[in-house]
Formats: sequence, structure tokens, C-alpha cells
Amino acid sequence: MKLIITIILVAMFMVSCNESNVVGADDVSVLEDANFTITEYLFTSTELIVKGTVSNDGNDTFYPIWYIEAEFYADSTFVTKFGGATIAKNYSLAPGENTLWQLTYSSSLIVESDYPNFAVKNLRAYMEE
Repeated sequence: MKLIITIILVAMFMVSCNESNVVGADDVSVLEDANFTITEYLFTSTELIVKGTVSNDGNDTFYPIWYIEAEFYADSTFVTKFGGATIAKNYSLAPGENTLWQLTYSSSLIVESDYPNFAVKNLRAYMEE
């Protein structure tokens, strides 16, 4: 019985490692024609939130599943990095179209409301290879 439980736990761990939770990975296909606009920065006592739009300024459609990610910093000096956030888009974005996005970061290591001037950097859209 212990062997079966161990196998199940190992399998669950391996599956969870394949999720797109890694921010900044270099083994992805960056969608170079994604043009980002940040429209709002928000914070609560438990979350840092950034909202915006992304447009497809190229000639090729972004097909699902594609991702948007960014890294979160304490402020615009970009010295203290908190981490990153990623969201998946499960629909296509044709050339000339745009869509809304929102990324949320939270951590038990910080009090998010202590960072009202947080900043984001390395915002990108990509597809997994």
C-alpha cells in the first residue's frame, strides 16, 4: 500500500512540474508581435495586481494555449524582485485584435500593502515549445 501511495505522489509531483508556473524560462517561443499596455496597478493587503491590454501587432494568429507573464518588484528601481506571475489564454488572438489581461502576485513573505509603488518588468507573451 505504501508503494502505491509513493508512486501516486511521485506521479502527481511530476505532473505539477510540467505546469506553466515558471516565469522567465528560455525554452519557450516568445510572441514578439505582442504589444503590451499597462492600464492599472492595484494592491491589497494580500495581492499585487497589474492590469492591461495586449494587442497582436503581427501577421500571425496567437493560437491557444498562449501565456502572459511578468516579474514583480518592490518598486521601479527593479532591485528587489518578489517573483512572477503567469496566466494562460485559452483563445486565439488574430492580427489586429487585442484583449485584456490581469496578473496577480501574492506571497507569505511580504505584506503586499507595504508596496503601493510596486513595479513589473519583463512582461511577455509566449507559447510553450
